[in-house]
Amino acid sequence: MLRPRLRIPRASPFAIPARPSMARLPLAYRSYQTMPPLENIPEQEGENGYKYRSIDGFLSPMAFTTAWDYYQTHILTNLNRLCAGTDHETKKPFEILLETARDPSQAAKFNYASMAHNNHFFFLGLSPNRTEAEKMPTQLKEALIRSFGSLGALQELMVNTATSMFGPGFVWLVRTGRPQQPGGFRVLATYLSGSPYPGAHWRKQNLNASTDIGEFTEQGRQAGRQYLDYSTMGAGKNAASYKRDAFAPGGVETEPVLCLNTWEHAWLFEYGFGGSSTSVLKASIPSAEGEPENQMSGKEVYARAWWNYVDWNQVESLAFPGKSSPRARAQ
Repeated sequence: MLRPRLRIPRASPFAIPARPSMARLPLAYRSYQTMPPLENIPEQEGENGYKYRSIDGFLSPMAFTTAWDYYQTHILTNLNRLCAGTDHETKKPFEILLETARDPSQAAKFNYASMAHNNHFFFLGLSPNRTEAEKMPTQLKEALIRSFGSLGALQELMVNTATSMFGPGFVWLVRTGRPQQPGGFRVLATYLSGSPYPGAHWRKQNLNASTDIGEFTEQGRQAGRQYLDYSTMGAGKNAASYKRDAFAPGGVETEPVLCLNTWEHAWLFEYGFGGSSTSVLKASIPSAEGEPENQMSGKEVYARAWWNYVDWNQVESLAFPGKSSPRARAQ
C-alpha cells in the first residue's frame, strides 16, 4: 500500500483546541490544562507554513498529529470540563489521577487524567531519530540485562505483551525499589486508562461482594481494617508504620521509566489491522510451503518499529534519578 501524501489541516472537525482559545467555548470554565510541550520531537514546517511533527520511519505527520495533538486535546478538554469549579481545577493530571483513583464517584476524572498522563509519558520517551538499544547508556544496559537476561528478551517481552493485549492500554517498563539488583526492572500492562503507580492500584468498594456486609456497619469497618492490615503486611510493610493513603494495599513500589501505547489511535492510522493491503510497513513471518502467508498484525509491526525509536537517555534518567535529571516529566 502506498503511503499517501498528507497535509496537516488547519483544524480538525473532531478536535477542539486545548490551548487558550478554549475560553471562547460556550461552556463557562477556564482552561487550566493546556497542551504540554514536546521538546524531544521538534516541529517542522510544511506547505503553507503549517507546523507539524513526525518521526520518519515510525509515525507519519498525520499519524503523529492524530495520536498526539488531536487525542491529547480531546482528553484535556474533557478533563478541564470535569475539574471546573473543583479542587482539581489547577492541578496537573498526575496529581488528579492519584487523588481520584480510589473514589468511584470520581471515575471520570481519573480516566481522563490518567489517560492524559499516560499518553504524554509515551511521547516523551520517543526519539525523533532511529536509535540502537545496544548503544544505550552502560548503567541502564547492565541493569536491564540483569533483570531480563538480554535486551532482546526485554524487546520480545514488551512487543509480545503489547500484541497479546485484547484491548487498548499501555505496556510499561518499571523499576522497583532496587534497580541495581537482579530483577530490579519489570514489565507490566495496564488496560484502558489504568495507571502503573501503586497509589492508583486500589479502587474503594462500597460493598463487600463476598459477605454483603457493607462499609457503614461496624462489621464492615472491622473487615476493611483487617483487610488493610493483612495487605500491608503481605506487601512486606509493617502495618503500624505503613502510610495507607499513599500506597495501594498489596502494592509493590514501582516507578515507570518507559511506556508503549497500544491504543488504536496510536497505531491504526499508520499500520492498519495487518495484512498486505492494510499495513503500511509490511512484515511477513515465513510459512511452510503451500500454506497461506502468516502476516504480523499492524499492532505488532508498530510495536517492533517503536523499539527502534526509544530515547534511552530519557529512560536512564528516570531509572536512575540521582545520576541526571530527565529531559521532561509527564504531567
